[in-house]
Parts: sequence; structure tokens; C-alpha cells
Amino acid sequence: MTKKQLQKVVKQLVKVSFIDGKMVESNIIKSIKILKSQSKSQAILALSEYLRALKRKQREHTLFIETTSPLSVGQINKILKAVEKQVKITKVVTQINPEILGGFKLKIGDAIWDESLMGKIKQVKETIIS
Repeated sequence: MTKKQLQKVVKQLVKVSFIDGKMVESNIIKSIKILKSQSKSQAILALSEYLRALKRKQREHTLFIETTSPLSVGQINKILKAVEKQVKITKVVTQINPEILGGFKLKIGDAIWDESLMGKIKQVKETIIS
């Protein structure tokens, strides 16, 4: 199997490993068995690519919230409700970071929304410099 074919198989296996943005353990186990049936070198390559792709796909449905102080359940639910208009969220991770000075940062997959005071200061600085 060529590397390109292997990547195509991995992509399909990742796709069937999720239902409504949630990992399905039984499908993941089946996928791993399929990949393990390859030759050792291909199996190692395929499994590492599969795990990377699984993590990437999981991040697409994980909401990371960064704030200066802890959020209440109500605040988290309000943010979650607004975000879920665009993407299905299966996991929420909150992090306290006093360095952002105020406001918040949201991250889903590769998308970042920076509504922090530090982010605004950096934007003003970049505008002045350029």
C-alpha cells in the first residue's frame, strides 16, 4: 500500500470513528485492528497517523476557554450555546491565565477568538508599528 493510499484509509477510519462529534470506542478498536493487519512498518506509520488524526478531529469539537478568573456554569453554558450555532462541541476545557489581563480567549481546533485585554493591546501595538 502506498503512503497516499494509507493516508486515504486513515482518513476514512477517522471519519467512522466519530458520530456527532463524539468518539465511538468500538469503531476505534475496529480501526486499530484494521491498521494492525498491515506489515509492521506500515502499521506503525498508519497507527501514528491515525492517532494524530483522531486528536486533530477531537480538537475540532473541543472548546478551550481561557480567562483570568474561574467562570460559572452559567457563563460557560452561555458561551457554549453561542459557539454551538457554528460547531458541535463535545468537550469544554477551561484554563485560568492572569496574563491575558481580562476578557477571554476561545479556541476550537485551529480557530482562535481573542477577546482578551492583552490581545487588544497587541492589536493596537501592531497597528501603531505598521
